Amino acid sequence: MSARRGPVTQRVVRGRARLAALPLALLLAACPRAAQHARPAAPADPEARLAAVRAREDALHSLRARFTAVTRLPDAERTADGVLLVVKPDRFRLRLMLPFGITVCDYLNVGDGAWIALPLADAAQRERLGEFTPFSRDDLGQAFLRGPYAFPGECEATPASGTDVWVRCHEGDALRRTLLIVGDVIVEETSYDGGTPRMVIRYADYRDVDGTPLPFRIDLSYPQRQQSVDIAIQRYEVNPTLGDALFLPAPGSRSLTPAGGGA
Repeated sequence: MSARRGPVTQRVVRGRARLAALPLALLLAACPRAAQHARPAAPADPEARLAAVRAREDALHSLRARFTAVTRLPDAERTADGVLLVVKPDRFRLRLMLPFGITVCDYLNVGDGAWIALPLADAAQRERLGEFTPFSRDDLGQAFLRGPYAFPGECEATPASGTDVWVRCHEGDALRRTLLIVGDVIVEETSYDGGTPRMVIRYADYRDVDGTPLPFRIDLSYPQRQQSVDIAIQRYEVNPTLGDALFLPAPGSRSLTPAGGGA
């Protein structure tokens, strides 16, 4: 039968318990915590909202991303993993790979030059490049290089439903692009050709990456051609150093630049 503890003994036990807990408390306080990047509230004025979005995009100078892409054509569907490299204003590389890192398509853009390599394609498949590159250099530039690709001509921001912002970009009287800003991010963009929607890009699943909200789902589609690419991002690197050697044409690449142009 244990002896009852008196008031003095109880105080000693409680004191020892506090002392024992102190190193743990100090350890927890010293542990690094995940950085919380609180973004300022989106400006209420539509033009100020557009300016804030563009300024944040301009602060992103380079990007590396790993992703899985599903390309859908009227009579086929293809899935591949990929790596995207971007260095603004005019360099990007989009590489699609099978498991174990086997490249099936390597699309490179440097300045005015563009190249594609299809290492596993036969001669007949290489003649049907449209199946492998349904999107043009300008289309990919809109999605990845941004800047004047994404905001051509003069862009005007006006209120949309609720607190959303609607952006219309014109060159002369021709409507070139529309964008929808929800909160402080773009969720949809549409390119036009002769007033008809030509390409639609939808962005979703935004997450904070080093203080920058980036979409982890990007869907590109051509409504008139029934072609689309659904991209699920696995990982981003914001503003990494990407050397020139990463932007050299792969062996066997075919130039997509019209005669007389390119780098």
